[in-house]
Amino acid sequence: MSDDTHLAREPRRTMSIARRSWWPGWIWAVPIAAVGIVLWLLLRSISSRGIDVKVTYNDAAGMQAGDTRVMYHGVEVGRVTSVALASDDWHVVVNLNIDRQLAPKITTGTRFVLEGVHPSFSDVSSLRALIAGPTIVMVPGPGKPALQFIGTEGGPRETLAVSLPYAVSFDGAVGELKPHAPVTLRGFTVGEVTSIGLSVDPHSGRISTPVLLALDPTRFHLAAPAPPDGDWKPLMDEALANLIGHGLRASLTRALPLVGGEQVDLAIIADAPQARLETSGQYAQIPAAQGGELERLPAEIGSLPLTQIADNLRTITDQVRSLTSSPQLHDSLAHLDATLAALEQISRQAEPQVAPTLREVRTTVASLRAAAQQMDATAQSARLAMGTSPAAPSGNVQHALDELAGAARAVRSLANYLDEHPEALVRGRGPKAHE
Repeated sequence: MSDDTHLAREPRRTMSIARRSWWPGWIWAVPIAAVGIVLWLLLRSISSRGIDVKVTYNDAAGMQAGDTRVMYHGVEVGRVTSVALASDDWHVVVNLNIDRQLAPKITTGTRFVLEGVHPSFSDVSSLRALIAGPTIVMVPGPGKPALQFIGTEGGPRETLAVSLPYAVSFDGAVGELKPHAPVTLRGFTVGEVTSIGLSVDPHSGRISTPVLLALDPTRFHLAAPAPPDGDWKPLMDEALANLIGHGLRASLTRALPLVGGEQVDLAIIADAPQARLETSGQYAQIPAAQGGELERLPAEIGSLPLTQIADNLRTITDQVRSLTSSPQLHDSLAHLDATLAALEQISRQAEPQVAPTLREVRTTVASLRAAAQQMDATAQSARLAMGTSPAAPSGNVQHALDELAGAARAVRSLANYLDEHPEALVRGRGPKAHE
């Protein structure tokens, strides 16, 4: 045989080739899945985390990390994450984490106002800070995006459309007047306090407290068209000059007497000394009233007729003492006591007789109502019987039924009257109103 025939008779052998796979094996599936979950959680945490903002305040004022809230239009939009002393050892740096959706509103014009630092009765909402602690209120404003701010204290205030500076110099103490306190005119807020200072004249020794105001001419509703160039200063100076000529003065008042926060009030004072708007200095000067509210209080108390009031009280006290010690009063009280005792005895004697009478009245009323009910039932039965009869009822029978119904109404009326006036069985029915 040939070699070819021998090879054809031999069975074919299967050849296997080992190939290396890129998959490392199922044993690595668990750590790869764990790494994926960790990466997913990390990305989720980063995407859900808000914006970190740094605000510098003069004092921590009870702010605590994780507790102090950041509010915007009454909605919580963030929290304080940390409170630390600044590098200058004079200020406090507060880190806030704010909802990322408010990122477009966090600009250079945004203010972070710390509310509830000084609770007072003039601002009822600030009293909540006594229990819940202070709150940071976010007030957005125009500007470029920013992440560092200088915080302010006090409640959120309205933004003035136009802000013109004017000065007032008070001779007395300004008390607790704070920046951003309102400036009012007849109860309307027309501006706010910008700053409070102290000035001492070394030659005369005069001490004054200059206060800088920011007035909004649009809130005065001046009876004149708005200036086309937007310069309200000449028009506002003219209006203030006329008002000062009629007695306009600036004075310190309180929103609530004695307990409210201090503010500056512009008011027309009758018989005020002549004054004018001073425009020679850096800021136009509005004259102040002579003496503040608290300084005028002792004078007003001194003007009260205290001696006359004391004499009247003494006279009233003597009259009350004379009346209580009068013999006639004692005799009247004794006579009244005897009269009450006699009435009580009469009521005891009449009680055994009144009870049977009342029982008889109730029995009579019940009988009358039962009779009236029986009359109504009889009339109703007769009408039903006549209605089913083939013969039409005669006029006499119908008239009799009407009389029976009228009698039932009369009996029922008598029962109602006796129920309301049981004494009628004893003394009879009284005369009618028209008799």
